[in-house]
Amino acid sequence: MNDIGAAGNAVHGRRRIWVPLAVVGVLLALIVGEVAFARSQPDGVAVVPDTVIEFGTGQRAAVQVGDGWVLDSASSDASARLVLVRGDMVVELSSVTFPAPTSPDEMWAGMDRLLDIERRQGIEVRLDGPSEFENAAGTAGFQGKLQVGTRVGQAFVLADAEGEQAVEVQVLAPAHAGDDERSAAAALIDSIAFEEES
Repeated sequence: MNDIGAAGNAVHGRRRIWVPLAVVGVLLALIVGEVAFARSQPDGVAVVPDTVIEFGTGQRAAVQVGDGWVLDSASSDASARLVLVRGDMVVELSSVTFPAPTSPDEMWAGMDRLLDIERRQGIEVRLDGPSEFENAAGTAGFQGKLQVGTRVGQAFVLADAEGEQAVEVQVLAPAHAGDDERSAAAALIDSIAFEEES
């Protein structure tokens, strides 16, 4: 009787090994499916045209977003940085707060120092000397040509009236980017403004 019982357990044991293997197979299929689904989803959120997004310290900086822009939610943080994408065009807006009033020249030099991080990683970065700039909203600062790797565009530093906060902007796209993307980026830059402190 023990031999029959042992044989029964051995046969049952062979079947039993397939159950955990089947469970592992199903779990792997679910994980692969989840990864494939996540990769198929957009990396950001489409922004409703003419939406004004406030960002930075105290939400004092604002930008009006036109048609066709997507907010890269993984790279954006309303307290410090917005990354907007339209086709091949990427516009990164970073809010910077200074402990004391700072001149636009010092702000530009600070942005150039931040680009040193990418230079140290072996990425070719070129930032041309600044020229004065004022956008349609009346926010003043500097602009200059920017190249990061194979992407080209412009950099801007737009400061509040007190020199205590600035928006640093990098507008980058492949050299073949269309005029529509460039015009849409220019409209973004023209809309940047600061709310006055109360």
